[in-house]
Amino acid sequence: MRETRSVFDFNEPIERLWSAITVYEVLTHWLADEVRGRPKEGGDFSWTWKLGIEGDFTTHGTYKKIVPGKELIMEWKDHPAGDIFLQLLFESAAPGKSRLTVVNGGYPNSDAFDVWMNGAKEGWEEQVTHLVSFLKENPDFTKFAKKT
Repeated sequence: MRETRSVFDFNEPIERLWSAITVYEVLTHWLADEVRGRPKEGGDFSWTWKLGIEGDFTTHGTYKKIVPGKELIMEWKDHPAGDIFLQLLFESAAPGKSRLTVVNGGYPNSDAFDVWMNGAKEGWEEQVTHLVSFLKENPDFTKFAKKT
């Protein structure tokens, strides 16, 4: 099996980065148009993008591992390339700075799946650009989270 790996540095404390990625009401402001499912090991999630005339694209998965502030692993249920996973590794880089490593893996050892691997890597690079902008524009994004 093959994987992609990208490392991104943020001028944000790790707690803020973790919250921006795990609070599902916040994800709709930088990741997808609709997000369902709170992070809970064994819990399901779905992400939907509204693509205009192409219609909606929704992907479904399960939260496999959650170590708050350190690691999040998700596995897709319906990916055309098979049992694909996403691992997000969080680490403090310095006071007020953090690093996110994005690993997309589980791709079959076949050139036929290169388009999916390349798309995943490019997609996360674009999504992180959205995340950086969102964090800069929203010093307090707790207003987006529903009170439970």
